[in-house]
Amino acid sequence: MILHMAFGFIKKFLAKVRLKSPRFWLGIVGLLFAFVIIFGVFTYLFYIQDLATPESLMNRNNIGLILSDRHGEVFFKSEGVKEFEVVQIEKVTQNLKDATVAIEDKDFYKHPGFSIRSILRAFYTNLISRSPTRYGASTITQQLVKNALLSPEKSIKRKFQEVILAIEIDRRYSKDKILEMYLNSIYYGSGAYGVSSASEIYFDKEISDLTLAEASYLAALTQRPSQLSPFTGDLDALEERKNIVLELMSEQGYITKDEAEETSSDKVKFAMAPAELESSQAPHFAVWVREYLYQKYGEANVNRSGFRVKTSLDLTYQAIAQKAVAAQVARLAKQKVTNGGLISFDPYSGEILSMVGSMDWANEDFGKFNVVFARRQPGSSFKPIVYTKAFSDGMKTTDILHDKPTDYSGYKPKNYDGKFRGDVTLRRALANSLNVPAVELLNKVGVKDAVDLAKEMGITTLTDPDRYGLSLVLGGGEVELFELTRAYGVLATGGELVPSHPILTIEDKLGKKIYEYNPFTKKEEDNFSPGVISLFEGTAEPFKDKFIGGGGSKRVVDEASAYLTTHILADDKARGEIFGTGSALLLSRQSGAKTGTTDDYRDSWTIGYTPDVVTGVWIGNNDNSPMGRVAGSIGAAPIWREYMEAVHRGKTVREFARPANIVLLEICPTNFERACTGCENKYIEVFKKGSEPSNICPEEITSVPEPTEEPTETPEPETTEEPTEEPETSPTPLAIPTLPLVTPTPTQSLIPTI
Repeated sequence: MILHMAFGFIKKFLAKVRLKSPRFWLGIVGLLFAFVIIFGVFTYLFYIQDLATPESLMNRNNIGLILSDRHGEVFFKSEGVKEFEVVQIEKVTQNLKDATVAIEDKDFYKHPGFSIRSILRAFYTNLISRSPTRYGASTITQQLVKNALLSPEKSIKRKFQEVILAIEIDRRYSKDKILEMYLNSIYYGSGAYGVSSASEIYFDKEISDLTLAEASYLAALTQRPSQLSPFTGDLDALEERKNIVLELMSEQGYITKDEAEETSSDKVKFAMAPAELESSQAPHFAVWVREYLYQKYGEANVNRSGFRVKTSLDLTYQAIAQKAVAAQVARLAKQKVTNGGLISFDPYSGEILSMVGSMDWANEDFGKFNVVFARRQPGSSFKPIVYTKAFSDGMKTTDILHDKPTDYSGYKPKNYDGKFRGDVTLRRALANSLNVPAVELLNKVGVKDAVDLAKEMGITTLTDPDRYGLSLVLGGGEVELFELTRAYGVLATGGELVPSHPILTIEDKLGKKIYEYNPFTKKEEDNFSPGVISLFEGTAEPFKDKFIGGGGSKRVVDEASAYLTTHILADDKARGEIFGTGSALLLSRQSGAKTGTTDDYRDSWTIGYTPDVVTGVWIGNNDNSPMGRVAGSIGAAPIWREYMEAVHRGKTVREFARPANIVLLEICPTNFERACTGCENKYIEVFKKGSEPSNICPEEITSVPEPTEEPTETPEPETTEEPTEEPETSPTPLAIPTLPLVTPTPTQSLIPTI
């Protein structure tokens, strides 16, 4: 019926159109023509001043990438930020000029700045050719206009402007001058702007000394510099593109066929890659953010536009983190510890506050590798996710698990100290990181459901639940320190996953705002328009599937379940059975923390949080070799505590918000019912409303003391010998420093509260 009506409408419209006189159609054509003329004149007048000199077209200042921390302090500048010297066309080797014209614009010396033929040929060739990048639709003059004057927007309007300005440039300047400007302004990748810079960076020689093979490599780079870079790109693709350049040079008569074939097999020696950084303040973070920007916006777009990026990093926090990691790794050197990493977030905004990707960036063996994104087994630091799932399913902190020898079809879990404690509550089991009850709990909630919750909490590396089995709760699945720390942030926020954000604002070299993230509203504003270059470089949000970038937040755990887990992880008295009270997991303010240690001491973890900051620490060895009995509580925990105390010093003391549906009751440890008269060692326990014990004490209770959130008392273990998480032979010298409790003062903090 709807289709019939639509066709009827179209038929009537066409009938009316046919009745229109030729004068009507001439009027329409005239209006369109007038619009084109007016728009062309406007474009010409708007850009006329920029066409006055070659310098204004070559755009040689304020290029490249600059990164600053959240307070505006610069810590990274790319190579492109520097100015470069213009090379006269007479000094450019003829081979490079010929190679560039052959691959970019074979009719360069014939057309008036643009070529209808090349546009039609490119459209046709791109449809049928196996190599869609063999030919380009823009002339060299048009590319000069695009790079120097116009935005990278891909539209008919911009293409029309490009053609208008190309015609004027061709009228004003000679072909050799246009080619000179083009060669001096084009981006060749790896921070190289212009042929002089590219020749020096890639071949360590003067532009006039380039061989035919080297010239063909440079000409091959111009369309996709980041993907084809000899240092970081696809060398096979670069080789193929170089051979296309030689083939076209032969076809167009610049060289013979024999020269092309002979040169295609020449082995070219590239120079050493240039230093990536000018600052060592946050090298791993700088490289990661740079690659993030390149993938999102395209390398050439980032550098050509002159991105000035204010990141979420806090350099004061960063210095504290790097110092703490380096010092602890040095202390543990005798225990065969060589590396460590740290990542810290604001859990409510997702801002990355500090990132230590390796103990020493300059280390030749592993310094450049970022362990924050390495997939490692987390040990017991994965347990809070399983317990949170159990609480979501309705279990209580007082429910009983069984710490006894158990066989799960051949899998026989053991506790860290090899002992069994009989019946234990969920609180006691998690607080003291008991393995056997944790495996029983995972068996109850199900591996698949636990993995599903981990994914909801932002962990993307657990893709095969069948491979992990019940060992998952003990760290049997590989995760990233980055993602597991963010998952703890979900507990800090009361159950909300906030995407990670490394960037606050981006402006181009002219001060135009490209991007902004508001940490209070969690909203992004992105004004960048992907251009022609972005057909090959950059996507809208490259790491969205890893919850990096993007606005808003998502509730993935109910508030009460998250609070129950946090209440246990913050219970210093409950974990005293294994860790001792006042351990490196205790801060001078309310905080939750958990350690993790893998088999053979290959990984040592500590992850913890306050309402303001969540931080994860890992120490170990990049080659996965075992350490010398360095557990999480004595390896990573001291770093975590030192960093967290420092970044909170002077901040207002905040406690975790208690949800409205959480109730606190006095409980008797002998039966975990409401404490009645005569109950000894009663303690305060937390319950979801409706799940609390229903027993009624026989005596009349006239007054009930107001419960507080003081650390709870847990039942004493049945064994007479006190177990410990310390290794049997403590590594030396590893005495955990007892940090003085810091009483917050009303003085202003070093770093404003985020």
